[in-house]
Amino acid sequence: MLDQLKCLIEYQKVEDKKNQLIRSYEESPRRIAELEKEFEDFEGQYLSKKEEYDNAKKTHRSVEQQIEDLRARLGRQKTRQGEVKTNKEYQAIIKEIDETKKDISRSEDSVLELMDRIERLGGEVAELEKDLAERRRKLDEDKSVLEREGEELKGRLDRLEGIRQLVRERVTPELLKKTDLLFQKQAGIAVSAVENGVCKVCHMNIPPQKFIELQRDEDIMQCPHCHRFLYWPGHEGYCVSEDDIDSI
Repeated sequence: MLDQLKCLIEYQKVEDKKNQLIRSYEESPRRIAELEKEFEDFEGQYLSKKEEYDNAKKTHRSVEQQIEDLRARLGRQKTRQGEVKTNKEYQAIIKEIDETKKDISRSEDSVLELMDRIERLGGEVAELEKDLAERRRKLDEDKSVLEREGEELKGRLDRLEGIRQLVRERVTPELLKKTDLLFQKQAGIAVSAVENGVCKVCHMNIPPQKFIELQRDEDIMQCPHCHRFLYWPGHEGYCVSEDDIDSI
């Protein structure tokens, strides 16, 4: 078994794990933002319904005041009715009284409609308030869980970075330079397994003779197509697990 090749495989496994943890770590704030947006959208629905409810009550008070004003006017008109001296004046005041009574009747109908509407809206607002409180409680709970998970992931990333540095120290400077360059150019994958003569990353066949040499485990080889370092997983010593990485 080639010790340097095993180090490269370990390095790749560490990088894979690091990238996986980074994605998970970045997922927490994104998910929190989504949850907050969902809550804000629902809160917006509640506030809109609450505003509709408040406006209905305001309109109801306004119409009630309007009725009081109309009744006061009707009283004045009836007083004037007893003071008119001509038939023409009498007919005019009778017409005014009739119009005022109609206005009062229309306003009272509006009050009844508004009362029904206020009752309906009040029930909807009460249900939304209850739902909003539950959603706020759930949001706070979910945020706490996600923030805690984020902290745990940050701790794991810090520990993994220590392991990464230990692995890098075991790779020769020249090989490390090539590997880091491959990480940059090859989407974070510098090392690939070969199965049945095929590079598992670029999915290209390597020459049969090269595959035979790879199985002999005599030298570090690179894929002739994607240039990643190659290893044959048939050598048990190259099967690196997460437990192996944690024990470094």
